Amino acid sequence: MLEQFSFMMGGPLTSGCWRIEVAVRERKVYVGAVQAASLEELPEAIAEEALVELPSGRRWLRKLDKLAIAQRWRSRFVAETPLAADTKWQLLYKEQGKNARHITGLGAFPENWASFLDCLNELPDVAIRQENHLEHIRFLLIEKVPVITGRKKTIVELREKLVIDRRKRMILYNRHKEDFGTERHAYELPKAVSQLLDGLDKPEPFEQRLHVRCIDGSDTGARLIVRWQRHDRLEAGLTCRYDAQDMPLDWPLFLRMLHEAMGGIRGRFFALDRFPLADATTSVRQP
Repeated sequence: MLEQFSFMMGGPLTSGCWRIEVAVRERKVYVGAVQAASLEELPEAIAEEALVELPSGRRWLRKLDKLAIAQRWRSRFVAETPLAADTKWQLLYKEQGKNARHITGLGAFPENWASFLDCLNELPDVAIRQENHLEHIRFLLIEKVPVITGRKKTIVELREKLVIDRRKRMILYNRHKEDFGTERHAYELPKAVSQLLDGLDKPEPFEQRLHVRCIDGSDTGARLIVRWQRHDRLEAGLTCRYDAQDMPLDWPLFLRMLHEAMGGIRGRFFALDRFPLADATTSVRQP
């Protein structure tokens, strides 16, 4: 059972900075929260006499326990390329009869971070605005490809669907070739899913980094239909060409990470010949 919980976070993606304290005494749960404009303005601790009893404390503890913080969270979460403005957070988590866990983060979070903040937002006077990160994204690639059967060459429609789902912690990949059937793959990869979705949103939201050109009925190139859902539950989508002109400049890096996580799977979605890696981080897309 939890004995002590002390949490602090702040950054540009939060509405103010927060310190939250939880203490369990004689099977009762006491909580306190302070909000400030900056991390420097937060107190080092909240006085025990300032904590108030949480009426539904036992139910709240059960919800917190399901997150398995002591078992699943590592001690440090740092983005591979942290930004100066990234959210900073730290947590002291102490269970009865066990050593305290000290966990810190800078621009990186556990895979169940959204559920963790939902849990905190149930406490009195706590209203942490969620970082509106990607929860789910689906790519559908549609392309006409040549197929040779015997001496005959025909053109068939190929559809490849890739889904990355943060809540299910899954990557799903289906490939359907007209008249040739469908193959399906599923991967449960909690860490890779979080890294891939977070990576799509840096340095700015993924959908803002796509260059969408008009596609009409005469267009015979590969089309990519993208649908996504963020933490606010609002869904959106768009259609673009699947080539280097429409996709973000760092798309080849994302494909390599995805390809490695999925064990080197093959498919037109992963065809890197469409996206030259050279100068991917410095070149400028031409209109």
